[in-house]
Amino acid sequence: MKISEAKIALLVEMASRSRPAVEDAEYERRVSICADCPGLQYGKTCRYCGCLVQVRAKLVESTCPFPYEPRWT
Repeated sequence: MKISEAKIALLVEMASRSRPAVEDAEYERRVSICADCPGLQYGKTCRYCGCLVQVRAKLVESTCPFPYEPRWT
């Protein structure tokens, strides 16, 4: 199933309403790291946790699930 960029933006916005969100610069940094990760599937999904990386990257409490050593350090 393909998910549109508009739908992802809505999900990110909805998630950040109820939980603390990172600043835009940190969000962009995290998404950029995910874009270069071998665990990124379909350009949007993390192989290691199954989440949409844009949603996970926006939330303060989220961590990178990359095995052995998280990539968002």
